[in-house]
Amino acid sequence: MNILIVEDEAISANLLDMLMKKRGHHVLGPVATGEDAVELAYTSDPDVILMDIHLAGEIDGIDAVGAIHEKKKIPVIFITAYDENSVMERAMKHNPLAYLKKPVNPNEIESVLRESF
Repeated sequence: MNILIVEDEAISANLLDMLMKKRGHHVLGPVATGEDAVELAYTSDPDVILMDIHLAGEIDGIDAVGAIHEKKKIPVIFITAYDENSVMERAMKHNPLAYLKKPVNPNEIESVLRESF
């Protein structure tokens, strides 16, 4: 499975990258900004996006998914430290496969992927 990782914290990004590769997935990125996520999603062919909400750059992960979905309906799993209802409500408008809280257990991601694909 081709997984686009969008995470601006280098340690978290590298950990997700390593864990997903260890489980046999092909990783695109990781990228740290919403703008880079949109560009890579348009130019590559991810099966799913692991998207942090708070990102470096001008747009957050929710807006990045909105921009991506204008051209490609790529499934997304939001991974975030945010637990505010307003943030979650914005994210849920994009019909994510899941909304996972940090620190995320890689087994949770695999479980969502198995159930969804």
